[in-house]
Amino acid sequence: MKENQPKDFHEISATKQRMNILKNNQLIKDIAKNPALIKDPETNNIFNNKVQYFQNKRSINNIENNYENKESNTNITNDNNVPPAPPTLLQKMVNVADNLIIDVINSTSLDKNLKIEINPLGMIQGSKRNANDGITYFGLIEDDDPENNNENSKVDFIINSNELINNEINNIIGRHFRIRFDINTSKYYIKDLGCGFGTFKKIVKKAKIKDTYLINIGNSYIVCTFGVDEYYPEDKSTNVENGDNTLNIKVFSDIPQTEPYFFNPKQFRRIYIGRDISCNIIVDDSLLSRVHCTMEYDEEEGWIIYDGKIDDDESKNKPSTNGTWLFLIEETPIEDGLIFKNNKNAFECHIVKSIENE
Repeated sequence: MKENQPKDFHEISATKQRMNILKNNQLIKDIAKNPALIKDPETNNIFNNKVQYFQNKRSINNIENNYENKESNTNITNDNNVPPAPPTLLQKMVNVADNLIIDVINSTSLDKNLKIEINPLGMIQGSKRNANDGITYFGLIEDDDPENNNENSKVDFIINSNELINNEINNIIGRHFRIRFDINTSKYYIKDLGCGFGTFKKIVKKAKIKDTYLINIGNSYIVCTFGVDEYYPEDKSTNVENGDNTLNIKVFSDIPQTEPYFFNPKQFRRIYIGRDISCNIIVDDSLLSRVHCTMEYDEEEGWIIYDGKIDDDESKNKPSTNGTWLFLIEETPIEDGLIFKNNKNAFECHIVKSIENE
């Protein structure tokens, strides 16, 4: 393998949406909860003692560039360079479009019987913004701003946790994720906004892996990139038919793994990740299943990730115990039954007919 250039965490530039909540007892997994790499003097010594360097430098650069290019937290573009829909048109859509109901299914701070109802205008009842612009923002507000008067961090639904506020973690104040109704498709879309702990959807069937995708399994995180870079083993380069299809995997867990993993389609059709010694990538994480997730190469679709074990013999297929979660860096359409999480809160989405349509 080529010589690696050490790069400490504090040397990697931060982006404006990264958070700063790392404490003495927290490890690399906390970075990925944004996901984030931060420039914070208080954490330099912590990370220098736990991890020597990142070898997959291109992964980190791609993540930062991706965030910088896509984040645009302005009212004009609705945080995603999407022109705002006219309120009059959204009002008309209320009479013909479906509603969205979000159930709280697990939380340490929210009422588990709580239902959040959204229509094309936004959150139906209890909105703190009450803007009727087709967007519902979820996030934290300042402890001394119960009326949510800060224009830069106004949200519709407050997900404050007493634990967070008491710990004075102020850089996660603001909009964590949003749900937007699109008048062109008549669908609702969810997207993380780069502030807070990260918003992840549960992979139920499968998901196509894209460059710089972040995946959460148990207390561990996986960053996926493609192609051959300076860290690719020289003795394997002759086995690569198409470098763009070479899957690079970097694992962040309680026990740091400094070596990136490389898988090219010529050598690997299927990859197993989990605690079992038979897996291609073994991760020492007590919250992982023996085979927690499967990555498979398809000639038409490229690399695909499945939750649990996938086998040619379908009778041997087995889902993981705690699920496989995909970070919502892109706007994702909300389908009926979608499960997503943000920090210690888990939600389930249901598409229902509005009263006017029944």
